[in-house]
Amino acid sequence: MFRNKLPFFRTASHRSQILSEYRRLLRQAKQFEDPVEQTYLWSWIRERFHYNKRQTSPSKVQIQLSDGVWASIIMTDALSGVESQKRLISDLAYGRTGYLKVVAQKVNEFYHPTKICQMIRDVRPRSSRIHQPNRAYWIPLDLRAFSVPQHLLDRIAQYDEQDRQRQIKRRERREQRLERELHNMTKAINNGNKALYESGLLPEAFTSTPEVAQSPRAIPGVSGNILWTPKIHNYQGDPPVVQHIRTSSGFELYKVNGRKPPHWLAVKVAASFRKLVRRVILHEFYFHIIDDLVLEEEFESRLGISDPGYWIYASNYRDYLRGKIKESSGISNIDAWNAFLAQNEELEKHDPESNEVH
Repeated sequence: MFRNKLPFFRTASHRSQILSEYRRLLRQAKQFEDPVEQTYLWSWIRERFHYNKRQTSPSKVQIQLSDGVWASIIMTDALSGVESQKRLISDLAYGRTGYLKVVAQKVNEFYHPTKICQMIRDVRPRSSRIHQPNRAYWIPLDLRAFSVPQHLLDRIAQYDEQDRQRQIKRRERREQRLERELHNMTKAINNGNKALYESGLLPEAFTSTPEVAQSPRAIPGVSGNILWTPKIHNYQGDPPVVQHIRTSSGFELYKVNGRKPPHWLAVKVAASFRKLVRRVILHEFYFHIIDDLVLEEEFESRLGISDPGYWIYASNYRDYLRGKIKESSGISNIDAWNAFLAQNEELEKHDPESNEVH
């Protein structure tokens, strides 16, 4: 069984490196006196780190970290008084250059109220809006640096009110559904449903606080009610089915209730199977060469051709090929190797066409 090797992006060292760089950049952004520049730097640093937090490519991670180091150098120079770097950050924050300049041009020139309002509410690129659609990650257009017509601001306020009403209705429907589930659960238990009672689906089974357990909204996982299932020593249904599996490449694992193995184990099994296939193909290639040499010797002996030098060369070459097969097979014991050859010869006697490639 292979040892579970943790990917680099899940190690504690990688996590601490990314978090330290993230916090250092945010602290530098907070040191700017201009509130527009401070908000711009803080928002886009946060957006870039959240957008790339699921990156698994080592080369891309190193490129992004180098970009972060370069941004830190620029902010350090701007804070120390370098005019070119101060002007660069000011132009980016106020939309005189960069991405916000394109956004401001679209707001002023593109006539589509709905899309313009969406762009004002969230100026992030489309890929970021798809990747992080939650409103907590939105970056609104800074009205301290950009002028927006009043009719667009009124439309945005109307959209915000509609979103707030939808959230209220969604919360009310969720609470009604939870109350319905609690009512049906209590009704089923009062009617004598022992399986539901013994499964621990009562509010009292999920918390030890009487105020929470006895409240009418005591649903598992809701209103501070901690999800906790009591230990059941005797199975109410069938016990889990544990199967011992041995793959063709020599892996041994356990499957519980027919569930799939974890991803890291499936990758290891697939890699070992590919390695085994390559080894089998290489063995077939060597055995074919050995058979060709044997057939050529038999053909020369039938024709009456006597060439001891070639026969010695062919014999030595056959021994060399057998050694290559032995090395690739990983067989170090001579007895095991002789048994392997004997088994192969026995198979060839019973099946003369076994060496043909299908």
